Amino acid sequence: MDQNYKRSGKKPPQKNGAQRKKKGAGRSRASLIKRIVLWMVLVGLVMLVAGSFLFAYYASRAPAFSEEKLQDPIPAKIYDKNDELVTTLYEGQERQLVDIEDTPAHVTDAVLSVEDNRFYDHGAIDFVRLGAAVLNNVTDGFGSQGASTITQQVVKRVFLTADKSLERKAQEAYLAYRLEQEYSKDEILEMYLNKIYYSDGIYGIRTAADYYFDKDLGDLNLAETAYLAGLPQLPNRYNLYVDQELGTDRANTVLSLMLHHGRITEAEYNEAVNTDLTANLIARSEEDRASSEPENPEYAAYINVVKQELQTNDMFRNMELGEALASGISIYTNMDSGVQRQLQTMVNNRDYYYNPKFQSDNFNMASTILDTETGDLVAISGGRDYREVVMHNQALVERNVGSTMKPFLAYGPAIENMQWRTDHTIEDEYEYQPQGFENTIYNYDSQDHGTVTMRNALRQSLNIPAVKTFETVRDEAGEDAPEEFAENVGLDYSEKAEGDYTLSFNDVLGGYESRFTPLQMAEAYATLGNGGTYNTAQSIRHVVTDEGETVEFENESEKAMEDYTAYMLTDMLKGTFEPYGSADFIQMNGLNIAAKTGTTSYSREDREAMNLPDNSAKDAWIVGYTPEYTMSLWTGFMENRDNGDSSFVGADEHITPQWFFRDIMQSISTYNGQDFDRPDSVVQMDGNVLAVRGSEEVQADDSTSTEESRNAQPAQTVETTEEPSQVIIEPEETTEEVTEQQTEEATEEETTEQSTVETTTEEPSTEEATEEVTEQQTEEATAEGGMEEETTEEAEPVEEPTEEETDEAS
Repeated sequence: MDQNYKRSGKKPPQKNGAQRKKKGAGRSRASLIKRIVLWMVLVGLVMLVAGSFLFAYYASRAPAFSEEKLQDPIPAKIYDKNDELVTTLYEGQERQLVDIEDTPAHVTDAVLSVEDNRFYDHGAIDFVRLGAAVLNNVTDGFGSQGASTITQQVVKRVFLTADKSLERKAQEAYLAYRLEQEYSKDEILEMYLNKIYYSDGIYGIRTAADYYFDKDLGDLNLAETAYLAGLPQLPNRYNLYVDQELGTDRANTVLSLMLHHGRITEAEYNEAVNTDLTANLIARSEEDRASSEPENPEYAAYINVVKQELQTNDMFRNMELGEALASGISIYTNMDSGVQRQLQTMVNNRDYYYNPKFQSDNFNMASTILDTETGDLVAISGGRDYREVVMHNQALVERNVGSTMKPFLAYGPAIENMQWRTDHTIEDEYEYQPQGFENTIYNYDSQDHGTVTMRNALRQSLNIPAVKTFETVRDEAGEDAPEEFAENVGLDYSEKAEGDYTLSFNDVLGGYESRFTPLQMAEAYATLGNGGTYNTAQSIRHVVTDEGETVEFENESEKAMEDYTAYMLTDMLKGTFEPYGSADFIQMNGLNIAAKTGTTSYSREDREAMNLPDNSAKDAWIVGYTPEYTMSLWTGFMENRDNGDSSFVGADEHITPQWFFRDIMQSISTYNGQDFDRPDSVVQMDGNVLAVRGSEEVQADDSTSTEESRNAQPAQTVETTEEPSQVIIEPEETTEEVTEQQTEEATEEETTEQSTVETTTEEPSTEEATEEVTEQQTEEATAEGGMEEETTEEAEPVEEPTEEETDEAS
């Protein structure tokens, strides 16, 4: 070519720099692409190798492939505290299994259309569907489409948890491959149809057809078939008993898929979507649905708590409850099965009560028994009706608690923060207007008891001293001190009124937002008997999975108050069963027991509308404890009725729950003489006066007693040696000149004349009727041969209340 240019005299074209650079850049770009591709291949190979090793590792950790587990759901077994089997969940439930050869074609067509249309064409994993799912998840967001085959769903429900980790997905793929190696497609589809969950404790499509429509599979119409086929994806959401519109929409979605995949004609589709899906739906109440899982009625309330606690554990939190209970777990509980049976049997025994109103269906009760030291749930009753308990366990229902709140919002915070002695005096009044309120409160008997000690104010459940103590604590220890004290024992007000709530005088009396469950009240009072350490109630000790793995359950335990506060409150609450205490009719026969009673009443408007006396109550409580057991008991009426048919009216009715409490506690206790241990932080002064060691009041008492002793020394004679420190129990502490009881008697002699029995039963107007009388009344009663009629349940009347009056006062 160059020669031709030479002959013509022309010079060949020269490549300029830009052209040379462009060619070089092209070669560089191609080289770069090659290097990138090479690195991608290498990285891909490395990832493939690493992924293979990781998959192999995860697969090696997969649950054992068990043919036994593939056959039938394994029921959960419940054991008591002695590891004795007490019941088996799902025991006795009819499991209507289906044979794939007898399954109608329209049933399998519906299931395959919605779950895995290519089931018979792919292996354990549908890679075509998987690729489409990956693409959809990229374009429409993660989770927009799943790709699990029916085989994968079977192994997931039989062998694996609901965890969505990479490890679980790898194990699912491995086990699905194993399943398809061992079983035919028909056998796997049959497993699916018999194992899948259909809400309300129902497993298997044949059982579901009977439960929802009272039909065999062959009798289902196309709409009903489509509904059952689509239900398992979100069984509780698509449940027709929960949302008929959503359930119908789900059935129509399945029908659309059947039409799309050519499994039904357009005419069949149109007929089905215009069929009323609920026409043949069996009518079931919530109670009927809840009780579809037969359980021994004696254990129903306890199992109800076990189910709730099971789902608080991380291992079972993301599983459907029915799925967890059908996985073959063994649940080891803290239940004392003997106490549980006895408690529920007594609750169910309507003949226990002489009064017809307490035998009626309108009257109910709930009780919780805890181990005082550990918080273990020994027994629980959620009411009389087994079916009702499954849905509405009354032991877990919040109610106003009446005077049982006084230890936690008044006297407990006073001891904890200001170290009051048990003989600390409070000025009672005939009437009192709480700080910042226009309400006027009265005591249960509408009397002024003069100067009273803290011990006797609590024993007699006086309202005005309790409210004054609450106000003093807020003034001296901080506005939040009472609320914090209550919160430490599990009585939390922080979520009341959507978190915007301030305690008031009526909360001290058990009204307003002082609403808690029998279980919570048992936890709170057990704290007092446990030296101030709070334990959450615990029903489950541990769970053993079908693989033999032990899952431990632990309850919350923390210091809630000083040990001196717990002991001094306990010692004062022992007075409940002493003469003229709020439960003085109930003799505990040697048990060292502390307790508090309480009632709540109707609003003035309700009382007038139902023609009720002022001291009528709708709820009656008693919560008490020994070093061994703590028991809470709520009794009340489920609906309002006229003329006292739904109320505790009069002394004999107010104390009715206390007999039940006594009979249970005496029956289950060991009577080993065990008493509450007095901590070193508490000193005993004169008589039954208790004080906090090192407190200012104790030091002041020491100084006064020492000075008096010095002044009296010269006048002492030999005879004085016969009476050396006769009331001093702690050698380093000196005595007061007057005992707490003497102080109370001397003070009360100066008060006005107290009301008679007739005044006590007719005067009180509302909030809580109490059995307690003043000490002066005690003396008068003794002189007159006793006044048993005086013992009425705690009612603290509030006369002429403002519109702020609550209908549930202490």
